Amino acid sequence: MGFDQEEPDVTPEQDAVLRDIQVQLRGPGLVGWPQLGTDTQGHARSLVDGLAAALDRIDALEHESSALRSQIDELRTEISELEATTAELSERTQRLDGPHWPWPLSLIEGPATLVGEQLARLESLLPELPGLPGHRDSGCALMANERTTEPGSGVPTSHDR
Repeated sequence: MGFDQEEPDVTPEQDAVLRDIQVQLRGPGLVGWPQLGTDTQGHARSLVDGLAAALDRIDALEHESSALRSQIDELRTEISELEATTAELSERTQRLDGPHWPWPLSLIEGPATLVGEQLARLESLLPELPGLPGHRDSGCALMANERTTEPGSGVPTSHDR
């Protein structure tokens, strides 16, 4: 009776491949990959642990971005409301600047105001024009333009010559 020697389940090549896979999954020395960070106990993570941590972080970022999108929508609404309020206040302020003509007369309000201002300016200059009633030197101008003669001679006076 002899002992039959069992054949190994794996060949040396297969054992080398299995060890390589185990090192790839669990890191050098089978203690985890430092590049993947550490767990709560401070141990380096394996490839599977690192992938799970990355997926958790992605999930957290999706929730954060969803919350930020909601805040952006709220801010856009608030900005729109502020713009509408600003436009309304601007319109009210313009109405408070002074009396305005009703439409469609308001279309000529600016030009009509300009014409009115120019007429007022011209009226203020009228007393300055010589020879017109109200001119400050009008009495002298009339006397200078009147033809007078010396009494009894019919000869014009010196200021007419």
